[in-house]
Amino acid sequence: MIRILTHDQQNQLVSNWDLSKLASAASDNFWLDISAATEEEREEVKHLFPEFDRQNKLVQKQPNRPQLKLFKDGYSVSMRVISPNTLKTHELYLYVSEQKLITFHRKNLKAINDVWHECRSDPQFQPEHIPEEILRRLMSRLIDQYIMAVNDLEDQIDELDLNAKNEPIHKLNRKVFQLRSQLLGFRRVIAPLMDVIHRIIGSAMIKTSRDQELFLRDINENLSRLTHMIESNLEITSDIRDSYLSLTTYRMNRIMQTLTVITTIFMPLTFIVGIYGMNFAYMPELDLQYGYFIVLGVMAVIALIMFYWFRKKGWFDK
Repeated sequence: MIRILTHDQQNQLVSNWDLSKLASAASDNFWLDISAATEEEREEVKHLFPEFDRQNKLVQKQPNRPQLKLFKDGYSVSMRVISPNTLKTHELYLYVSEQKLITFHRKNLKAINDVWHECRSDPQFQPEHIPEEILRRLMSRLIDQYIMAVNDLEDQIDELDLNAKNEPIHKLNRKVFQLRSQLLGFRRVIAPLMDVIHRIIGSAMIKTSRDQELFLRDINENLSRLTHMIESNLEITSDIRDSYLSLTTYRMNRIMQTLTVITTIFMPLTFIVGIYGMNFAYMPELDLQYGYFIVLGVMAVIALIMFYWFRKKGWFDK
């Protein structure tokens, strides 16, 4: 799907143009959004905008880290975007110049759709603000989504800690490892993106206005704050994980200790039973009238002595 946001000859914002009309109109300022495009649509875009073709090799791949490429008339950025609902990562590619913004993504992204509908319905939005204003709104929307998602993970961590007594340890451990995996996924997205923002701010080839530079620095501060939040939550989940593992080990040791005590008490009893279970012809105790009860009494006394001895050693203390 290809969407175009631009202005007509009356300087009115329009969003129902196709590529052919955009090429014939030769509009200066526009936003071209490409989502899950067919091969024909991509070829048409490459033909109309050769600068997009120069990053086509980048688009064909799936980079693990955000990348910044500089050109004479603009720059391209490849980044990974986290879906706020599923926390899955998706690729987003931007080509930015003074008068146009091209976005390419294979999946439907909430941030892109929100900014698209926001610009269309905003009466204060001016066409000449493309692409700077759209890029600003897009980055702000992404940061807001990231903050909301990290706050949601924090709430899950707090809830996990509060419900620790009501759930089995193995379920708690599984939830902790899942939360840590999601936090690590955030860190893999945000930390490299900070490096890209640093490069955009410090690059002499990228022309940015004073307001835009201040905005990028503000975005960088928000990313830094997000990084600190993620690191703090990782430490908390690490402490919770270690506590659960220690508690699991303690419970396992208590179970093994109880089984050891029971086994140890029954060892001499089993020994006595084994002796009198041998089939020898002459065993004097077998002829005693009360031999059976005497042996049972001896076994009970041994068991009680060992029980009190283990209790004195503190093996039955909770």
